[in-house]
Amino acid sequence: MRPRTRVSLWALAACTAGVLALTLGPSPAAQKPPENDAVKALLTERLAALTQIHEQALQAFKGGQYPMTEVLAAQAALARGKLDLCETNAERVKVYEEMTKVAEQTVQAVRKMVGVQQATGLDVLKAEVQLLEARIGLERAKAAK
Repeated sequence: MRPRTRVSLWALAACTAGVLALTLGPSPAAQKPPENDAVKALLTERLAALTQIHEQALQAFKGGQYPMTEVLAAQAALARGKLDLCETNAERVKVYEEMTKVAEQTVQAVRKMVGVQQATGLDVLKAEVQLLEARIGLERAKAAK
């Protein structure tokens, strides 16, 4: 494991992964409301499981026992799970606003990590693209009202 820095790596992981879901785009379920109560119940159950997976991955990462890439994947799945449960555009806008804030924090964190040689210029570009994609998702959700 790399030496610890003042930049919180778990914060970077949480920030970056949230916007990874944007690069994948919303799943088909996120594009329309659940069809019935059974589907909604299953989506809710899945979101609870995704939340637990993310929390456990984050704890393991903090302890140096889990790679950041797995935390990022868990965070992306959690974000998609939230979008899948959105029944209205207003709910989707709220989720995308949250994801945009996370993306902005990610860009800042990656820039700080470049300063301590734990990230590269390429990482900054990737974070900036993720921020743009978060903003695109937000604007699309707002336009769909």
